[in-house]
Amino acid sequence: MCRLVMANYAPPDLLVAPPLLLDPSNVVRHRTYADTGGRVTPYLVYLDHAHADFVLALRSLNLGHESDYALLLDNRLGKRRFDGGYVHNGLLRAAGWVLDRECDLLRDLLDRYPAYTLTFTGHSLGAVVAAMLTMVVVLNLDKLGKVERGRTRCYAMAPARCMSLNLAVRYADVINSVVLI
Repeated sequence: MCRLVMANYAPPDLLVAPPLLLDPSNVVRHRTYADTGGRVTPYLVYLDHAHADFVLALRSLNLGHESDYALLLDNRLGKRRFDGGYVHNGLLRAAGWVLDRECDLLRDLLDRYPAYTLTFTGHSLGAVVAAMLTMVVVLNLDKLGKVERGRTRCYAMAPARCMSLNLAVRYADVINSVVLI
């Protein structure tokens, strides 16, 4: 998962070099800041045949992009209701934008690879968007076709606090947060 997140920082020709060691032919989609229009950090969708998984990996905050700060500051004081709890407004909107753009691709991948899992991952800001995206997908499983909750998961590396405790507990079976204290 770390290599996939880091691949968002590297030019495509470096994907095969250490430490990434990824197969560029398995990158199904790569979205840059130009592609996202600042609505979300860059991300990629990668087919991991060795682990029967396809992964949507999001990069972290880029100090040089004002749009990343705009995502963080769009919080409405944490009053965005979601599934009986509260979430970060701007980051939920970013997750919704990703799902709207990639829904058809994800549905197609789930149909073509029925034994594969759908994994969302990211670091820091990307981790929060991945966690939000996981919650949105789990609430809208029918939008992706024949996917079950058990085929969806998230590995959030060093995420910021982005949801109320009741949501963190409710989605603990699909969202795994990795935090170094």
